[in-house]
Amino acid sequence: MRRSILVFSVALFTLTSCSSQYPYRAGNAATETFMADPKTCPELTTASRYTIPVAYLEIDDQGYFQDRGQIDRALAILGDPGKSKYVVVFVHGWFHNASRDDENVQRFKCALNNIQGIDDNAGEEVVGIYIGWRGESWTLPGIRYATFWDRKNTSDEAGRGSLVEFLTRLEREVKPSPNSPNKLMLIGHSFGASVVFNAIGQVLMVRFLLDVEKLASKREAPAHSQSRPGLVSGYGDLVVLVNPAIEAIRIMPFFSALNEYTAKQADLLSPAQPARLVLLSSEGDWATRITFPAARVFSTLLDQFDNDKPLTMPYEKPITLSQRYLARQTMANVPEIQTHRPLHESTRTWDGKCPPVDANWLPTAIEERKRQQRDSHQPETGAGWSKVFDGTTITLTHESRTTPSNPLWIMAVGTELIPSHTGIANPVLICLFNQLLGDPKIVNQRGRSHERDLRSK
Repeated sequence: MRRSILVFSVALFTLTSCSSQYPYRAGNAATETFMADPKTCPELTTASRYTIPVAYLEIDDQGYFQDRGQIDRALAILGDPGKSKYVVVFVHGWFHNASRDDENVQRFKCALNNIQGIDDNAGEEVVGIYIGWRGESWTLPGIRYATFWDRKNTSDEAGRGSLVEFLTRLEREVKPSPNSPNKLMLIGHSFGASVVFNAIGQVLMVRFLLDVEKLASKREAPAHSQSRPGLVSGYGDLVVLVNPAIEAIRIMPFFSALNEYTAKQADLLSPAQPARLVLLSSEGDWATRITFPAARVFSTLLDQFDNDKPLTMPYEKPITLSQRYLARQTMANVPEIQTHRPLHESTRTWDGKCPPVDANWLPTAIEERKRQQRDSHQPETGAGWSKVFDGTTITLTHESRTTPSNPLWIMAVGTELIPSHTGIANPVLICLFNQLLGDPKIVNQRGRSHERDLRSK
């Protein structure tokens, strides 16, 4: 009898402590429209006047969509193809899901409202797509933190599954051609960044390489469906990984390949080349700066690593990093490969409004840096530029490890912008993302001009 009671108790404990394995957004609940208000979005003083559509897609632990009907509903909310779209996809991280009361769901809605409220986006329809997966397997306090290895493995599987299909179909709808004025931004947080990277990492790598090869070639080179003249393309317009819980060794092929090409030809990339893949890590993120490396010590004990090889740098001497070190650190927390100085707010007070996009800010910053270098009798590379975004109170400074307009950005972020691991959707950062995404129409025109200049040499 006692044994039966014990077995029953263990079973009951397991059932009550295990998070839901069923979709939170089945059927018609897979889409909704909302109007943000101060109760859920503290940055607002009054209720928003924008009605914004959101779709939810949920993936199980094996990477399959829990309800394939969610795919059609998500694509359907894109609405009238005659109106410009600004589509933002978000993949949550550890401990979160797609339930109505999840904090990430609420903050994602606030972020969408902030984007729609930017003056430049008045003529565009902002649409949100929230990708849910089982970010938590155990709900008991204390025990839930022991799910690190379990959820990390799940994030790998979730990314390698059906999400690839959906993201491919979504890009084809939003960006039917490279010249489309529509905008598409994909954001992943924590293990959600792992989901994103596992889904499109190889797509990004292939596109990066095909595009830089095309730029470097003296003859017409192969392209891909999203290839833009004179530019390096990524997925959509911009991919942002916030506090990515991913091994640094997995970003090294991107970092080294781009550096190899640009070291051979310093002017290969257009000064107007926008960021395509941005990695951000909060200086207050204990999960990726402490917990992740500690957990990876045990995960990599029996792994074998090749001899460390020097990495080519365009303007500096080659650097050598231990493969074991890179396998234990997260990809945004290796100072030696950070492309920009830590991101901080300036002392100026933010007025609460995102400024209009300045499509010329990067070429201007690079040209100003070249002038400074010329005056100081230094090589005119443009590397080391700095930009203060007055409307967002953010100061952005390029390190000289990469060419000044490299499409891969890696940087730390001050705690005033991202306080900790869970801090997302800071409205000031949303302003920055909007600036980095830029205006595809203007960027594409400048890419064509850059390609003509390359071919004429």
